[in-house]
Amino acid sequence: MSAYATPHPFPVDGIPREGKNFPDLTAVLQQLDPHTCAIGEHSDLFRAKRSDNEKPQHVLAVKVLRAGSNGNATFNANFQKKLVLLGDTLGRLKHDNIARLYGVTYGFGRLPGVVMDFYDNSVVSYMAKFPVENDDKLKWVKQIASALKYLHRQSPPIVHGDIRGANIFIDSTSKKCLLADTSMALATDTPEFTSMKSPATCRWAAPELMDFRQPHVEGSPDPAPSTQTDVFSFAMTAIEIFSGSPPFKQKKNDSSVIFLILNGERPELPEFVQARPYLSKVIEGCWRKEPKSRMTMSSVCWKLGLTSYLSYALERVGLF
Repeated sequence: MSAYATPHPFPVDGIPREGKNFPDLTAVLQQLDPHTCAIGEHSDLFRAKRSDNEKPQHVLAVKVLRAGSNGNATFNANFQKKLVLLGDTLGRLKHDNIARLYGVTYGFGRLPGVVMDFYDNSVVSYMAKFPVENDDKLKWVKQIASALKYLHRQSPPIVHGDIRGANIFIDSTSKKCLLADTSMALATDTPEFTSMKSPATCRWAAPELMDFRQPHVEGSPDPAPSTQTDVFSFAMTAIEIFSGSPPFKQKKNDSSVIFLILNGERPELPEFVQARPYLSKVIEGCWRKEPKSRMTMSSVCWKLGLTSYLSYALERVGLF
């Protein structure tokens, strides 16, 4: 049952409302709360259950995307087409550290919502509530690296576009971390979403994403994210996890961080990282200013001991 009683412009007639890997779940979803349980940067979060689920205790999250008012007559049709195509690609992904995408739903808000598992804590909120040993933080960093490598080795490569602790969740049972909101930055790259974006995300952003001399996504006001910008954000997220604070935590003004990053400054490495040269070299190799000089996630996984050198070598030449 939707929280909204008034009619909405979605789904748009004549545009696919679902995909093979991204089914329309509107008819089988039951909203659990009368209001949102969380408000994100570009989405509102609702809790829901499936009426046809054999596990009634299984709680789902419905992330309803949110845009400002728009005068673009084609926005609705273009957005639904983009979201369904993206969801169909993401719906086929299977990795232990990537949050599963179950489908799409209409009517929870003005825009469509994507359906995934509900998690009580992000990495950020989990660390704020519970003590976490550095060895466990290292496991999380390795899991994030593995998930990103999986995305980047898809054909064509899948760019996450918004790697940071707020988009990484902790499974309450396994304590594994799961990467969520994959490519949602690409789904919300039109001017209608611009006003909803926060300058705070600059702390994880690669310098080229804040340099408006760089190539832009067609129709978007922002430079294009890439696998190389993901690698930079991975390094900043590793700093966030090991330090327990956002990058450049000593700087209260988010906008000032932009100038630091553009000028080549980087956060101080936490003591745990400094004491492990292999780890500090990985992070430093990921946040280099020049995108082409950064490590790939394949090389990161090799350096972190997640894959053998043989596997890494075969990956480099495209044989694995």
